[in-house]
Amino acid sequence: MIVGSILGVAFLALHKTRPPATSTSPTLATAPIRTPQTIAVLPLQNIGNETDIDFLRFALADEIAAVLTYNRGLDVRPTGVTMKFTGAEVDPQQIGRELRVAHVVTGHYIRQGSRLLVTLQAVDVESDKVVWQSATITAPTSDLITLQGSLKNQVRTGLLPTVGANKEYLETSITPTNQQAYDLYLRSTAVPHDEKPNREAIAMLERAIKMDATYAPAWQALGIRYYWNFQYSNGGEIDFEKSNSSYEQALSLDPNRVFAAGQLITNRVERGELAKAYQEARTLVKQRPDSAQAHFTMGYLSRYAGFLDDVTTECDTALRLDPGNYFFRSCAWAFMYTGNTQRAWQYLSLDAGSEWANWATPSILLREGKISQARDAAKKMSSQPRFNRPLMEAAVGLRSQQELDRISIEVANTQSEKGDPETFYQVGSILAFAGKEDAAVRMLRMAIEGNYCAYNSLMNDPLLIKLHAAPEYKRLLDAARSCQEPILALRASSEN
Repeated sequence: MIVGSILGVAFLALHKTRPPATSTSPTLATAPIRTPQTIAVLPLQNIGNETDIDFLRFALADEIAAVLTYNRGLDVRPTGVTMKFTGAEVDPQQIGRELRVAHVVTGHYIRQGSRLLVTLQAVDVESDKVVWQSATITAPTSDLITLQGSLKNQVRTGLLPTVGANKEYLETSITPTNQQAYDLYLRSTAVPHDEKPNREAIAMLERAIKMDATYAPAWQALGIRYYWNFQYSNGGEIDFEKSNSSYEQALSLDPNRVFAAGQLITNRVERGELAKAYQEARTLVKQRPDSAQAHFTMGYLSRYAGFLDDVTTECDTALRLDPGNYFFRSCAWAFMYTGNTQRAWQYLSLDAGSEWANWATPSILLREGKISQARDAAKKMSSQPRFNRPLMEAAVGLRSQQELDRISIEVANTQSEKGDPETFYQVGSILAFAGKEDAAVRMLRMAIEGNYCAYNSLMNDPLLIKLHAAPEYKRLLDAARSCQEPILALRASSEN
Protein backbone atom coordinates (compact mmCIF):
# COMPACT_ATOMS: atom_id res chain seq x y z
CA MET A 1 0.00 0.00 0.00
CA ILE A 2 2.62 2.52 0.92
CA VAL A 3 5.95 3.79 -0.27
CA GLY A 4 7.40 5.72 2.62
CA SER A 5 6.45 5.27 6.25
CA ILE A 6 3.24 3.42 6.98
CA LEU A 7 2.86 4.77 10.46
CA GLY A 8 -0.28 6.67 9.49
CA VAL A 9 -2.05 3.37 8.89
CA ALA A 10 -0.37 1.24 11.53
CA PHE A 11 -2.05 2.69 14.57
CA LEU A 12 -5.47 2.60 12.93
CA ALA A 13 -5.23 -1.17 12.73
CA LEU A 14 -5.33 -1.46 16.51
CA HIS A 15 -9.11 -1.15 16.77
CA LYS A 16 -10.03 -3.20 19.82
CA THR A 17 -12.89 -5.09 18.10
CA ARG A 18 -11.29 -6.05 14.82
CA PRO A 19 -10.93 -9.81 14.18
CA PRO A 20 -8.60 -11.29 11.57
CA ALA A 21 -9.68 -10.45 8.03
CA THR A 22 -9.49 -13.43 5.71
CA SER A 23 -12.00 -12.77 2.95
CA THR A 24 -10.87 -12.01 -0.54
CA SER A 25 -12.94 -11.48 -3.63
CA PRO A 26 -13.19 -14.01 -6.46
CA THR A 27 -11.15 -11.64 -8.61
CA LEU A 28 -8.43 -11.29 -6.02
CA ALA A 29 -8.28 -15.00 -5.30
CA THR A 30 -6.66 -15.57 -8.68
CA ALA A 31 -3.78 -13.19 -7.87
CA PRO A 32 -0.28 -14.68 -7.55
CA ILE A 33 0.39 -16.18 -4.14
CA ARG A 34 3.71 -14.39 -3.81
CA THR A 35 6.40 -12.53 -5.66
CA PRO A 36 10.10 -12.45 -4.71
CA GLN A 37 10.06 -8.79 -3.69
CA THR A 38 7.35 -8.95 -1.04
CA ILE A 39 7.75 -8.85 2.74
CA ALA A 40 5.77 -8.43 5.96
CA VAL A 41 6.95 -7.44 9.44
CA LEU A 42 5.08 -9.00 12.37
CA PRO A 43 4.70 -7.44 15.82
CA LEU A 44 7.73 -8.20 17.94
CA GLN A 45 7.46 -10.37 21.04
CA ASN A 46 7.83 -8.71 24.43
CA ILE A 47 9.42 -11.76 26.04
CA GLY A 48 9.79 -10.04 29.40
CA ASN A 49 6.06 -9.21 29.40
CA GLU A 50 6.76 -5.77 30.84
CA THR A 51 3.66 -3.67 30.36
CA ASP A 52 5.38 -0.26 30.30
CA ILE A 53 7.30 -1.21 27.14
CA ASP A 54 4.60 -3.37 25.54
CA PHE A 55 3.83 -0.60 23.02
CA LEU A 56 7.17 -1.40 21.38
CA ARG A 57 5.73 -4.63 19.96
CA PHE A 58 3.91 -2.53 17.39
CA ALA A 59 6.14 0.53 17.33
CA LEU A 60 9.37 -1.33 16.52
CA ALA A 61 7.68 -3.46 13.86
CA ASP A 62 6.36 -0.29 12.30
CA GLU A 63 9.78 1.36 12.35
CA ILE A 64 11.31 -1.67 10.61
CA ALA A 65 8.58 -1.67 7.98
CA ALA A 66 9.09 2.06 7.50
CA VAL A 67 12.76 1.49 6.64
CA LEU A 68 11.84 -1.28 4.21
CA THR A 69 9.31 0.88 2.40
CA TYR A 70 12.04 3.27 1.30
CA ASN A 71 13.24 0.59 -1.13
CA ARG A 72 11.26 1.01 -4.35
CA GLY A 73 11.96 -2.55 -5.39
CA LEU A 74 10.28 -4.04 -2.31
CA ASP A 75 6.55 -4.40 -1.68
CA VAL A 76 6.00 -4.12 2.08
CA ARG A 77 2.72 -5.16 3.65
CA PRO A 78 1.50 -2.32 5.87
CA THR A 79 1.54 -2.89 9.59
CA GLY A 80 -2.17 -2.16 9.53
CA VAL A 81 -2.45 -5.68 8.08
CA THR A 82 0.13 -7.45 10.24
CA MET A 83 -0.83 -6.08 13.67
CA LYS A 84 -3.33 -8.87 14.27
CA PHE A 85 -0.58 -11.50 14.25
CA THR A 86 0.46 -11.31 17.89
CA GLY A 87 1.40 -14.00 20.38
CA ALA A 88 4.28 -16.37 20.83
CA GLU A 89 2.80 -19.13 18.68
CA VAL A 90 2.60 -17.30 15.35
CA ASP A 91 3.57 -19.37 12.32
CA PRO A 92 5.57 -17.17 9.87
CA GLN A 93 5.08 -19.56 6.98
CA GLN A 94 1.29 -19.72 7.41
CA ILE A 95 1.07 -15.95 7.83
CA GLY A 96 3.31 -15.41 4.81
CA ARG A 97 1.01 -17.52 2.68
CA GLU A 98 -2.05 -15.67 3.92
CA LEU A 99 -0.43 -12.32 3.13
CA ARG A 100 1.04 -13.58 -0.16
CA VAL A 101 4.60 -12.53 0.62
CA ALA A 102 7.97 -14.12 0.05
CA HIS A 103 9.53 -13.19 3.41
CA VAL A 104 8.28 -12.59 6.92
CA VAL A 105 10.26 -10.69 9.56
CA THR A 106 9.80 -11.63 13.20
CA GLY A 107 11.64 -10.63 16.33
CA HIS A 108 11.64 -10.16 20.07
CA TYR A 109 12.95 -7.77 22.67
CA ILE A 110 13.71 -7.77 26.38
CA ARG A 111 14.89 -5.23 28.92
CA GLN A 112 18.03 -6.09 30.84
CA GLY A 113 18.76 -3.51 33.46
CA SER A 114 18.71 -0.13 31.78
CA ARG A 115 19.18 -1.50 28.26
CA LEU A 116 16.84 -2.87 25.63
CA LEU A 117 17.93 -5.88 23.55
CA VAL A 118 16.29 -6.60 20.20
CA THR A 119 16.80 -9.55 17.84
CA LEU A 120 15.26 -9.91 14.37
CA GLN A 121 15.07 -12.69 11.81
CA ALA A 122 13.63 -13.16 8.34
CA VAL A 123 11.92 -16.37 7.23
CA ASP A 124 11.63 -17.52 3.61
CA VAL A 125 7.97 -18.46 3.30
CA GLU A 126 8.42 -21.08 0.60
CA SER A 127 11.16 -23.06 2.38
CA ASP A 128 10.18 -22.11 5.95
CA LYS A 129 13.85 -21.45 6.68
CA VAL A 130 15.47 -18.56 8.51
CA VAL A 131 17.50 -16.72 5.87
CA TRP A 132 18.72 -13.81 7.99
CA GLN A 133 19.18 -13.06 11.65
CA SER A 134 20.37 -9.79 13.07
CA ALA A 135 23.03 -9.33 15.63
CA THR A 136 21.54 -8.37 18.97
CA ILE A 137 20.60 -4.71 18.71
CA THR A 138 21.01 -2.89 21.99
CA ALA A 139 20.52 0.63 23.29
CA PRO A 140 19.52 2.30 26.55
CA THR A 141 15.80 1.99 27.14
CA SER A 142 15.78 5.77 27.55
CA ASP A 143 17.43 6.27 24.13
CA LEU A 144 14.99 5.00 21.52
CA ILE A 145 16.51 7.27 18.85
CA THR A 146 19.76 5.34 19.07
CA LEU A 147 17.78 2.11 18.90
CA GLN A 148 16.02 3.33 15.75
CA GLY A 149 19.36 4.11 14.13
CA SER A 150 20.72 0.65 14.95
CA LEU A 151 17.57 -1.02 13.61
CA LYS A 152 17.82 0.99 10.40
CA ASN A 153 21.47 0.02 9.94
CA GLN A 154 20.80 -3.71 10.46
CA VAL A 155 17.88 -3.65 8.02
CA ARG A 156 19.82 -1.67 5.41
CA THR A 157 23.05 -3.67 5.55
CA GLY A 158 21.72 -7.12 6.40
CA LEU A 159 18.07 -7.73 5.64
CA LEU A 160 17.68 -5.87 2.36
CA PRO A 161 20.61 -7.62 0.59
CA THR A 162 19.37 -11.00 1.88
CA VAL A 163 15.94 -10.56 0.29
CA GLY A 164 17.47 -9.19 -2.91
CA ALA A 165 16.26 -5.63 -2.45
CA ASN A 166 19.35 -3.58 -1.69
CA LYS A 167 18.94 -1.30 -4.71
CA GLU A 168 16.67 1.66 -5.45
CA TYR A 169 16.81 2.84 -1.84
CA LEU A 170 15.45 6.34 -1.31
CA GLU A 171 17.84 8.15 0.98
CA THR A 172 16.13 10.21 3.64
CA SER A 173 17.45 12.38 6.41
CA ILE A 174 14.20 12.07 8.38
CA THR A 175 15.28 11.10 11.87
CA PRO A 176 13.89 12.10 15.25
CA THR A 177 15.90 14.64 17.22
CA ASN A 178 14.13 14.73 20.58
CA GLN A 179 13.93 11.66 22.83
CA GLN A 180 10.72 12.63 24.60
CA ALA A 181 8.98 13.57 21.35
CA TYR A 182 10.00 10.31 19.72
CA ASP A 183 8.78 8.30 22.73
CA LEU A 184 5.39 10.03 22.53
CA TYR A 185 5.21 9.34 18.82
CA LEU A 186 5.97 5.63 19.27
CA ARG A 187 3.47 5.33 22.09
CA SER A 188 0.78 6.89 19.90
CA THR A 189 1.14 4.07 17.37
CA ALA A 190 -0.34 1.64 19.91
CA VAL A 191 -3.41 3.76 20.69
CA PRO A 192 -6.74 2.61 19.14
CA HIS A 193 -8.70 4.95 16.90
CA ASP A 194 -11.96 4.84 18.84
CA GLU A 195 -13.21 8.27 19.83
CA LYS A 196 -11.70 8.73 23.31
CA PRO A 197 -8.29 7.06 22.76
CA ASN A 198 -7.95 8.85 19.42
CA ARG A 199 -8.13 12.19 21.23
CA GLU A 200 -5.47 10.93 23.64
CA ALA A 201 -3.25 10.10 20.67
CA ILE A 202 -3.80 13.59 19.25
CA ALA A 203 -2.62 15.08 22.56
CA MET A 204 0.51 12.89 22.46
CA LEU A 205 1.34 13.86 18.89
CA GLU A 206 0.68 17.55 19.44
CA ARG A 207 3.18 17.48 22.29
CA ALA A 208 5.62 15.56 20.11
CA ILE A 209 5.64 18.05 17.25
CA LYS A 210 6.10 20.96 19.66
CA MET A 211 9.30 19.30 20.81
CA ASP A 212 10.41 18.17 17.34
CA ALA A 213 8.71 19.91 14.43
CA THR A 214 11.00 18.30 11.84
CA TYR A 215 9.88 14.67 12.19
CA ALA A 216 7.64 13.89 9.21
CA PRO A 217 6.13 10.62 10.55
CA ALA A 218 4.64 12.46 13.52
CA TRP A 219 2.99 15.03 11.23
CA GLN A 220 1.59 12.25 9.05
CA ALA A 221 0.26 10.38 12.07
CA LEU A 222 -1.33 13.58 13.36
CA GLY A 223 -2.99 14.16 10.00
CA ILE A 224 -4.96 10.93 10.14
CA ARG A 225 -5.76 11.37 13.82
CA TYR A 226 -7.21 14.82 13.16
CA TYR A 227 -9.22 13.39 10.27
CA TRP A 228 -10.74 10.69 12.46
CA ASN A 229 -11.64 13.27 15.11
CA PHE A 230 -13.32 15.36 12.43
CA GLN A 231 -15.14 12.46 10.80
CA TYR A 232 -16.20 10.37 13.79
CA SER A 233 -16.13 12.72 16.75
CA ASN A 234 -16.62 16.42 17.43
CA GLY A 235 -13.46 17.86 15.87
CA GLY A 236 -15.44 19.74 13.24
CA GLU A 237 -14.07 21.77 10.38
CA ILE A 238 -11.11 22.94 12.45
CA ASP A 239 -9.73 19.42 12.72
CA PHE A 240 -10.36 18.78 9.03
CA GLU A 241 -8.18 21.77 8.18
CA LYS A 242 -5.59 20.62 10.73
CA SER A 243 -5.55 17.25 8.96
CA ASN A 244 -4.73 18.94 5.65
CA SER A 245 -2.02 21.13 7.11
CA SER A 246 -0.45 18.17 8.92
CA TYR A 247 -0.22 16.15 5.71
CA GLU A 248 1.22 19.15 3.89
CA GLN A 249 3.84 19.57 6.59
CA ALA A 250 4.74 15.87 6.43
CA LEU A 251 5.19 16.09 2.66
CA SER A 252 7.26 19.25 2.89
CA LEU A 253 9.64 17.37 5.19
CA ASP A 254 9.55 14.11 3.23
CA PRO A 255 8.03 14.17 -0.29
CA ASN A 256 8.17 10.34 -0.51
CA ARG A 257 5.25 9.83 1.87
CA VAL A 258 2.64 8.32 -0.42
CA PHE A 259 0.21 7.78 2.45
CA ALA A 260 0.21 11.48 3.31
CA ALA A 261 -0.05 12.42 -0.36
CA GLY A 262 -2.98 10.05 -0.90
CA GLN A 263 -4.82 11.22 2.19
CA LEU A 264 -4.39 14.85 1.23
CA ILE A 265 -5.96 14.04 -2.14
CA THR A 266 -8.93 12.21 -0.58
CA ASN A 267 -9.46 15.17 1.75
CA ARG A 268 -9.66 17.40 -1.33
CA VAL A 269 -12.15 14.97 -2.86
CA GLU A 270 -14.42 15.26 0.16
CA ARG A 271 -14.44 19.02 -0.27
CA GLY A 272 -15.48 18.77 -3.91
CA GLU A 273 -12.11 19.72 -5.43
CA LEU A 274 -12.43 16.94 -7.99
CA ALA A 275 -10.48 18.45 -10.89
CA LYS A 276 -7.43 19.20 -8.76
CA ALA A 277 -7.72 15.88 -6.95
CA TYR A 278 -7.98 13.98 -10.24
CA GLN A 279 -4.78 15.51 -11.57
CA GLU A 280 -2.94 14.79 -8.32
CA ALA A 281 -4.26 11.23 -8.10
CA ARG A 282 -3.32 10.52 -11.71
CA THR A 283 0.20 11.82 -11.05
CA LEU A 284 0.48 9.72 -7.91
CA VAL A 285 -0.48 6.51 -9.74
CA LYS A 286 1.92 7.35 -12.55
CA GLN A 287 4.78 7.94 -10.12
CA ARG A 288 3.93 4.96 -7.90
CA PRO A 289 2.24 2.34 -10.11
CA ASP A 290 2.99 -0.41 -7.57
CA SER A 291 1.58 1.53 -4.60
CA ALA A 292 -1.72 0.27 -3.27
CA GLN A 293 -2.28 3.63 -1.59
CA ALA A 294 -2.01 5.36 -4.95
CA HIS A 295 -4.58 3.04 -6.54
CA PHE A 296 -6.93 3.33 -3.57
CA THR A 297 -6.68 7.11 -3.85
CA MET A 298 -7.64 6.98 -7.52
CA GLY A 299 -10.51 4.66 -6.64
CA TYR A 300 -11.72 7.10 -3.98
CA LEU A 301 -11.64 9.95 -6.49
CA SER A 302 -13.48 7.79 -9.03
CA ARG A 303 -16.24 7.00 -6.53
CA TYR A 304 -16.97 10.68 -5.98
CA ALA A 305 -16.69 11.37 -9.71
CA GLY A 306 -19.29 8.67 -10.34
CA PHE A 307 -17.10 6.29 -12.37
CA LEU A 308 -17.97 3.12 -10.51
CA ASP A 309 -16.35 0.76 -13.03
CA ASP A 310 -13.05 2.54 -12.39
CA VAL A 311 -13.60 2.16 -8.66
CA THR A 312 -13.83 -1.61 -9.07
CA THR A 313 -10.55 -1.73 -10.97
CA GLU A 314 -8.63 0.56 -8.63
CA CYS A 315 -9.93 -0.98 -5.39
CA ASP A 316 -9.18 -4.51 -6.55
CA THR A 317 -5.69 -3.44 -7.62
CA ALA A 318 -5.09 -1.83 -4.23
CA LEU A 319 -6.25 -4.91 -2.34
CA ARG A 320 -4.23 -7.23 -4.57
CA LEU A 321 -1.13 -5.22 -3.76
CA ASP A 322 -1.94 -5.13 -0.03
CA PRO A 323 -4.20 -8.08 0.84
CA GLY A 324 -6.32 -7.60 3.93
CA ASN A 325 -5.65 -3.89 4.37
CA TYR A 326 -8.65 -2.65 6.31
CA PHE A 327 -8.04 0.90 5.14
CA PHE A 328 -9.66 -0.03 1.82
CA ARG A 329 -12.98 -0.78 3.52
CA SER A 330 -14.78 2.22 2.02
CA CYS A 331 -14.62 0.58 -1.40
CA ALA A 332 -17.68 -1.31 -0.15
CA TRP A 333 -19.87 1.73 -0.84
CA ALA A 334 -19.27 1.62 -4.59
CA PHE A 335 -20.38 -2.00 -4.75
CA MET A 336 -23.44 -1.22 -2.62
CA TYR A 337 -24.49 1.51 -5.01
CA THR A 338 -24.40 -0.89 -7.95
CA GLY A 339 -26.25 -3.61 -6.06
CA ASN A 340 -23.21 -5.90 -5.99
CA THR A 341 -23.63 -6.69 -2.31
CA GLN A 342 -21.43 -9.79 -2.38
CA ARG A 343 -18.40 -7.65 -3.19
CA ALA A 344 -19.53 -5.02 -0.68
CA TRP A 345 -19.45 -7.65 2.06
CA GLN A 346 -15.94 -8.66 1.04
CA TYR A 347 -14.62 -5.13 1.51
CA LEU A 348 -16.59 -4.56 4.72
CA SER A 349 -15.05 -7.75 6.15
CA LEU A 350 -11.65 -6.00 6.07
CA ASP A 351 -12.82 -4.05 9.13
CA ALA A 352 -15.33 -6.51 10.59
CA GLY A 353 -16.44 -5.75 14.12
CA SER A 354 -15.58 -2.06 14.06
CA GLU A 355 -18.00 0.82 14.58
CA TRP A 356 -17.60 1.63 10.90
CA ALA A 357 -18.60 -1.90 9.86
CA ASN A 358 -21.59 -1.82 12.23
CA TRP A 359 -22.66 1.41 10.55
CA ALA A 360 -22.35 0.08 7.00
CA THR A 361 -23.93 -3.34 7.63
CA PRO A 362 -27.61 -2.24 7.65
CA SER A 363 -27.05 -0.35 4.39
CA ILE A 364 -25.90 -3.53 2.65
CA LEU A 365 -28.75 -5.58 4.12
CA LEU A 366 -31.33 -3.05 2.93
CA ARG A 367 -29.92 -3.28 -0.58
CA GLU A 368 -30.36 -7.05 -0.35
CA GLY A 369 -33.96 -6.62 0.72
CA LYS A 370 -33.27 -8.20 4.12
CA ILE A 371 -35.30 -5.80 6.22
CA SER A 372 -35.53 -7.96 9.34
CA GLN A 373 -31.78 -8.49 9.43
CA ALA A 374 -31.20 -4.79 8.79
CA ARG A 375 -33.44 -4.05 11.75
CA ASP A 376 -31.31 -6.26 14.01
CA ALA A 377 -28.10 -4.74 12.63
CA ALA A 378 -29.35 -1.19 13.25
CA LYS A 379 -29.49 -1.97 16.96
CA LYS A 380 -25.71 -2.50 16.93
CA MET A 381 -24.88 0.83 15.33
CA SER A 382 -22.91 3.40 17.30
CA SER A 383 -24.91 6.33 18.63
CA GLN A 384 -22.14 8.69 17.46
CA PRO A 385 -23.95 11.40 15.41
CA ARG A 386 -21.87 10.75 12.28
CA PHE A 387 -23.60 7.39 11.81
CA ASN A 388 -27.22 8.70 11.85
CA ARG A 389 -28.52 5.76 13.84
CA PRO A 390 -31.94 7.35 14.59
CA LEU A 391 -32.60 7.71 10.87
CA MET A 392 -31.71 4.08 10.16
CA GLU A 393 -33.85 2.89 13.06
CA ALA A 394 -36.79 4.91 11.80
CA ALA A 395 -36.29 3.71 8.22
CA VAL A 396 -36.40 0.02 9.22
CA GLY A 397 -39.41 0.40 11.49
CA LEU A 398 -37.79 0.52 14.91
CA ARG A 399 -39.39 3.93 15.46
CA SER A 400 -42.87 5.28 14.79
CA GLN A 401 -43.98 6.94 11.58
CA GLN A 402 -44.27 10.19 13.49
CA GLU A 403 -40.63 9.91 14.54
CA LEU A 404 -39.63 9.07 10.96
CA ASP A 405 -41.34 12.24 9.77
CA ARG A 406 -39.60 14.33 12.41
CA ILE A 407 -36.16 12.78 11.89
CA SER A 408 -36.41 13.12 8.11
CA ILE A 409 -37.13 16.84 8.33
CA GLU A 410 -34.46 17.34 10.97
CA VAL A 411 -31.74 15.47 9.06
CA ALA A 412 -32.49 17.15 5.74
CA ASN A 413 -32.36 20.62 7.26
CA THR A 414 -29.36 20.37 9.58
CA GLN A 415 -26.61 19.16 7.24
CA SER A 416 -23.71 21.56 6.85
CA GLU A 417 -22.89 22.49 3.27
CA LYS A 418 -19.21 21.99 4.16
CA GLY A 419 -19.82 18.34 4.99
CA ASP A 420 -18.70 15.29 3.06
CA PRO A 421 -21.05 15.11 0.05
CA GLU A 422 -21.02 11.30 0.10
CA THR A 423 -22.63 11.51 3.53
CA PHE A 424 -25.44 13.52 1.92
CA TYR A 425 -25.86 10.76 -0.67
CA GLN A 426 -25.91 8.03 2.00
CA VAL A 427 -28.55 9.89 4.00
CA GLY A 428 -30.53 10.56 0.83
CA SER A 429 -30.55 6.88 -0.10
CA ILE A 430 -31.94 5.88 3.32
CA LEU A 431 -34.61 8.60 3.08
CA ALA A 432 -35.54 7.34 -0.38
CA PHE A 433 -35.91 3.79 0.92
CA ALA A 434 -38.11 5.11 3.75
CA GLY A 435 -40.37 6.84 1.22
CA LYS A 436 -39.43 10.38 2.22
CA GLU A 437 -39.16 11.63 -1.33
CA ASP A 438 -38.79 15.37 -0.78
CA ALA A 439 -36.11 14.99 1.89
CA ALA A 440 -34.28 12.37 -0.20
CA VAL A 441 -34.22 14.62 -3.26
CA ARG A 442 -32.94 17.51 -1.15
CA MET A 443 -30.05 15.43 0.20
CA LEU A 444 -29.15 13.97 -3.20
CA ARG A 445 -29.17 17.43 -4.73
CA MET A 446 -26.86 18.66 -1.96
CA ALA A 447 -24.52 15.74 -2.67
CA ILE A 448 -24.31 16.59 -6.37
CA GLU A 449 -23.87 20.30 -5.66
CA GLY A 450 -20.94 19.30 -3.45
CA ASN A 451 -19.39 17.55 -6.48
CA TYR A 452 -20.48 14.04 -5.61
CA CYS A 453 -21.26 13.11 -9.20
CA ALA A 454 -23.50 10.16 -8.44
CA TYR A 455 -24.77 9.46 -11.97
CA ASN A 456 -24.17 5.70 -11.98
CA SER A 457 -25.33 5.39 -8.39
CA LEU A 458 -28.58 7.19 -9.18
CA MET A 459 -29.13 4.76 -12.04
CA ASN A 460 -28.33 1.55 -10.16
CA ASP A 461 -28.67 1.93 -6.39
CA PRO A 462 -31.46 -0.44 -5.19
CA LEU A 463 -32.46 2.02 -2.47
CA LEU A 464 -33.33 4.71 -5.02
CA ILE A 465 -35.84 2.71 -7.07
CA LYS A 466 -38.79 4.54 -5.51
CA LEU A 467 -37.36 7.83 -6.77
CA HIS A 468 -37.23 6.84 -10.43
CA ALA A 469 -40.79 8.02 -10.96
CA ALA A 470 -40.29 11.30 -9.12
CA PRO A 471 -40.42 14.51 -11.20
CA GLU A 472 -37.03 15.56 -9.80
CA TYR A 473 -35.28 12.32 -10.71
CA LYS A 474 -34.31 13.27 -14.27
CA ARG A 475 -33.07 16.64 -13.10
CA LEU A 476 -30.86 14.89 -10.56
CA LEU A 477 -29.45 12.67 -13.31
CA ASP A 478 -28.77 15.67 -15.54
CA ALA A 479 -27.03 17.50 -12.70
CA ALA A 480 -24.92 14.43 -11.88
CA ARG A 481 -23.87 14.11 -15.53
CA SER A 482 -22.95 17.79 -15.66
CA CYS A 483 -20.97 17.31 -12.46
CA GLN A 484 -18.85 14.69 -14.25
CA GLU A 485 -18.01 16.84 -17.27
CA PRO A 486 -14.83 18.52 -15.94
CA ILE A 487 -13.32 15.12 -15.05
CA LEU A 488 -14.43 13.64 -18.38
CA ALA A 489 -12.64 16.51 -20.13
CA LEU A 490 -9.46 15.94 -18.12
CA ARG A 491 -9.58 12.22 -18.85
CA ALA A 492 -9.99 12.87 -22.54
CA SER A 493 -7.10 15.32 -22.64
CA SER A 494 -4.82 12.89 -20.80
CA GLU A 495 -5.54 10.19 -23.39
CA ASN A 496 -4.57 12.43 -26.31
